[in-house]
Amino acid sequence: MMKRIVGIVLFFAVFLLSAVEKLDWSKAKTVQKGVVHLRIEETKPRLMKISILRIDLHTRGLDFTATGRDKDWGKEMPDCKGSIIRTKRQRTRDFMKEQRSKGLNMIVAVNAAPWSPWKAPFTHKYANPSGVNVLNGVVVSENKGKRPAFVIYKDGKPDIVPQVLAKDYANIKVAVSGFSIVAKDGKSTFNDKSLAPRTAYGISADRRYLYILGVDGRQPGWSMGMTCKEAGLWLLAAGASDAINMDGGGSTTLIYWDKKKKTMVSLCRHSKSRYERVVGSNFGIYLKKK
Repeated sequence: MMKRIVGIVLFFAVFLLSAVEKLDWSKAKTVQKGVVHLRIEETKPRLMKISILRIDLHTRGLDFTATGRDKDWGKEMPDCKGSIIRTKRQRTRDFMKEQRSKGLNMIVAVNAAPWSPWKAPFTHKYANPSGVNVLNGVVVSENKGKRPAFVIYKDGKPDIVPQVLAKDYANIKVAVSGFSIVAKDGKSTFNDKSLAPRTAYGISADRRYLYILGVDGRQPGWSMGMTCKEAGLWLLAAGASDAINMDGGGSTTLIYWDKKKKTMVSLCRHSKSRYERVVGSNFGIYLKKK
């Protein structure tokens, strides 16, 4: 009898994880040209504060950028012997601020690839983003080991690939590596149990829409986070066919530019204990000036 009860409980636990209803985008708020925001507050299976941006990639003038090579690229990190400089760590909001100060009308910024070094004292000035990262055909980092990546080619088409190949570098506008592909061809592809704040990207089957998910976590009474599997399921529910889990945890930051108030709006909660992390890789979306 006890085994039967346990079996029923496990069945419903699995059911809850796989039964994310399709999201209703008619309830979304338009935050920028071609960009809408859906805020979701869940209590089951736990407290979760979720934000998803849907970006229409057919929007006229839309373009993309990411963290590029630091001016001291290739030198040894002064504060981490044996590590090589690839990028300079920067808060996501400072990434947007810097790009806007250069004249780019950046409307969305989000943390992207995981990076090293990540060890005490955790305050290193520079970073080496994991996997292969490319900006405008130029390699930012190229590390050994197969890592999946979110890619936007120079013709504007997005993709999520198991590995960025050297033969494609010249045709890439942006490539940022992630941890794992969590959905492929409309199906969940990952299974885990670890709860954390998450950043994940998804793309629709027709490649028209990009979805960016940010969920708060590790904050009792506010939001406990989600698994990588759940991140994939939520992006499938949003309309994605393919999805990738990016750097998460304390790195998770998702920001858009409020053109009316002329200020940045953070969709993730950062309290004194959950400060906005200085990260090694960011991804940004901007509108080209007419």
